[in-house]
Amino acid sequence: MLRTPFWISLVLAAGCGDSGSPTVPVAADSPWPKFRADARQTGRVDIAPTPGDAAPWAFQTGKGIFSSPVIGGDGTIYVGSADRWFYAIAADGTLRWKVETGEIIDSSALLDDRGRVYFGSGDGHLRALDAATGAAVWDFAADAPGGALNPSAIINWFEGNVTLGPDGTLYAGNDNFLFYGLDRETGTATWKSKVPDQTWSAAAVDPASGAIYVGNNSLLSVLGANLLSFDGKGGDRWRQRAWDGTIAASPMIARDGSIVVGGFDGVVRSLVPATGEVTWEFATRDHIYASPAEAADGTIIQPSADGTIYALDPATGTQRWAFDTLEPIRSSPAIDADGNIYVGSGEGRLFVLDKDGTLRWSMRLIDADRNDLNASPALGKDAIIIAGESGAVFSVPYDYCLGAAGLADARCATGGEDLPSDGAVLRYTTGLGAPLATPPATIDANAPLVLSLFVRVAGDTQLALIDSSTVTVDVEPAAATRVEVSGDRRFLAITPDAGFAAGSVSVHVHGDYLVGLVREGLVFTGGTKGGSFDQTFAFAVRADDPTAMPLAAPALVGDPATTWELSRLAAPLPTMLPSYNQIGFDSLHYLVGLVEPHVAWVIGASLTPAGVAVPDPTTKGVFALGVDYRGGALTLDNSAGFSLEAMGATLTFERFRVATRLDATGATTTAPQLGVSTICSDIQLYGPFVAMLGLCNPQTNLLLVSGGVLLTPHPTPPVAANALGAVTWSVDGAQLRATVAQTAIRPDTHAVGILLVDAATGAAVSTSYGLATTRTTKADGSLASVTLTLSGTEPKSVRAYLMIDTYPAAQATLALP
Repeated sequence: MLRTPFWISLVLAAGCGDSGSPTVPVAADSPWPKFRADARQTGRVDIAPTPGDAAPWAFQTGKGIFSSPVIGGDGTIYVGSADRWFYAIAADGTLRWKVETGEIIDSSALLDDRGRVYFGSGDGHLRALDAATGAAVWDFAADAPGGALNPSAIINWFEGNVTLGPDGTLYAGNDNFLFYGLDRETGTATWKSKVPDQTWSAAAVDPASGAIYVGNNSLLSVLGANLLSFDGKGGDRWRQRAWDGTIAASPMIARDGSIVVGGFDGVVRSLVPATGEVTWEFATRDHIYASPAEAADGTIIQPSADGTIYALDPATGTQRWAFDTLEPIRSSPAIDADGNIYVGSGEGRLFVLDKDGTLRWSMRLIDADRNDLNASPALGKDAIIIAGESGAVFSVPYDYCLGAAGLADARCATGGEDLPSDGAVLRYTTGLGAPLATPPATIDANAPLVLSLFVRVAGDTQLALIDSSTVTVDVEPAAATRVEVSGDRRFLAITPDAGFAAGSVSVHVHGDYLVGLVREGLVFTGGTKGGSFDQTFAFAVRADDPTAMPLAAPALVGDPATTWELSRLAAPLPTMLPSYNQIGFDSLHYLVGLVEPHVAWVIGASLTPAGVAVPDPTTKGVFALGVDYRGGALTLDNSAGFSLEAMGATLTFERFRVATRLDATGATTTAPQLGVSTICSDIQLYGPFVAMLGLCNPQTNLLLVSGGVLLTPHPTPPVAANALGAVTWSVDGAQLRATVAQTAIRPDTHAVGILLVDAATGAAVSTSYGLATTRTTKADGSLASVTLTLSGTEPKSVRAYLMIDTYPAAQATLALP
């Protein structure tokens, strides 16, 4: 049911209200035509929740969804997926049409009054389609990175959601350090402005003045502003940097004209629209990814990655109420005509709050490992539409959980906050970041134990951090473990070196937590003891499985071998990482080949149009892992340190570990758990930036990551036994070279490298293979030589393998200087 209260009519008539204003030409009949619903980006629409008899439904896409849907007047839902397709889904959940793009889609679309839908994609294109048929209208290609205007840019993804000005100009930011104004009729750029860094934020537009406000990823003051204001022609009004940190959230123009936005420093701010001067600030316990919304009375509704939804006074920024959840919130809130607030969560739950901040109802939409509802809800005429990390688009009728069907639906809940009681508690946390009220009864011998700290006082979650220096862990029966406290000091990991003994294990954890911390952004120092945690966890430990699949390493060139695909990396802890690179991690693919019983070779992979992972000949994501396999329990581990290149950046690891269990077919039977750590001072180039984000433990200088991956058997084609002619090995100073006499192998179609194994111990030699390897070719493009630059720390005697993809094509035992 649609209705327009008198005060809203006045605002619209004044020309400074919502997207229904005739001065902003979005689709007039659409209940949710763009990200954040309207030009001012209030996230509020004039739709009252009218319960009906409709049932919830879900539409499945091929990969995770990180973009928020928009809804046409006929109920059609438009949304893009990480599977590279853009979908039009009918109101009954059936597919109307879909269009393929060249890369992940993680930005929201826009519906205009000409029957078109516009959206940007990770392939650097912004497309206009006929909303009814999906037929192409035009296609705009963003400027290539590294040009005269954007010499520092390295990619040209459209991640900033497209918005619309009162004159019909489309506004969209790109990761190529440019912000565009586009003619929506022709798809040509009428103007473009150089900005300091990538733009993930959607621009808020004042329909009356045409002023534009948009956030930027600029991290440090030396790089430039992180909140920008343009006029409708792209001219600078002001560029503001009152604080450090990315602004990924989209600004909102409040009813009094002020600009409200949250940043990755965890602070919500209100700014003067004419100058960008800050008028008030409110600090949350973690960074802010979600955009704010405005209730009918002006109250600012702001979720945070600390898991709390805050209601703030628009004049002063003081807290009116707060609702705590268990996991980070990156979803921006939507508000209906009755003041009900809709938010997706990292728990896979859709939360619906009454306007006073009490829980109206919630519904668990994803009950699987990858369950984040990081996309924002869109409000249709009859249902809430939201999408999630599982790749599903969900439609939930208004107040479904309060009706007869919902009351009988186990996914629905009503009542208060589902959180620990007052006091300090450590919760067992899954590899994909879910803190469990009840730990699993049984674990694998190689499983890491990740424990998250919650401190509750008077029914509210408090800011409290683990005091690393006080943590003690006792394991019975005794087992050597590695105990690490995360950089943000909100969780700790207990990793067995050689595995817990089969049977049962008891793990006792004690330590103190700190409160009253000194804060600069998300860097917390000092503090005093606020209390202690003291808990014992008991588990049954799985015994070796004699039926588990044996692992095979190739005995001769071209022999079949055990190979896995490692994909869909997720790093939910610390919470900052998914906010920066959820999509990047999720899109990575690697192939892992067993070379010796205790040595694996890892190379980057790319996807064919059919979605099959194949070796990437350009990859610099190359490294070696040790292999420990005992009765089905598989551990892939490198604890010696290495660097690689991924997503255009050099990443340094102090440790990289994957633990899982295989069945008789080689498939995983327990979700693979990922553990990564590095010493912050060892991080090349980005070390100071990582420290500024609060990701480096000030007591240990450690950055600790806990997550999960998919590890699946992969039928990598073997290299033919006669693929190589004679191979000559030589060592000249720091250069180890393999020279090939004759071969059809080409380094532009195969990932070619050199792997070293310690001849004395059989352990993989850890070095930065991807960054230290060069190749030469003959005139016909075939491989001539491969050279590995030695670091000087290698053992004196090694087994050297010439690797073609994941297969050892030639081998020699060599003495090194």
